[in-house]
Amino acid sequence: MVPRTIHAPPTGAAMDCWEQELEKARTEAEVLQSATDYLQLWAPRELDPMNLGLVELRIESPDDIERVRRSLKAGHTLQDTTSRQAAHLRQLASYLGEAAQRVTQLRAA
Repeated sequence: MVPRTIHAPPTGAAMDCWEQELEKARTEAEVLQSATDYLQLWAPRELDPMNLGLVELRIESPDDIERVRRSLKAGHTLQDTTSRQAAHLRQLASYLGEAAQRVTQLRAA
């Protein structure tokens, strides 16, 4: 999979492409690559983990996808963020939730 050249968090049609890529993934490795690439669009420029009370936003295995999603969804990460940051956190957590579901589907197949 080739890393993307999008330099801003995706919205609209660009977001649809990311979701379609998850749907087309045939292996956990493909889901992992997509989730890693997607996360790199956000951090650290848009979402500095240390400022959000997160130790790290690193995805190195399929199981990390769910761990990072849970960390983003935790209430404490949204308390001291701007509304823009909170919206980005929700969008990122939503995408990672879809990625985690895809991993679950692939494991069940």
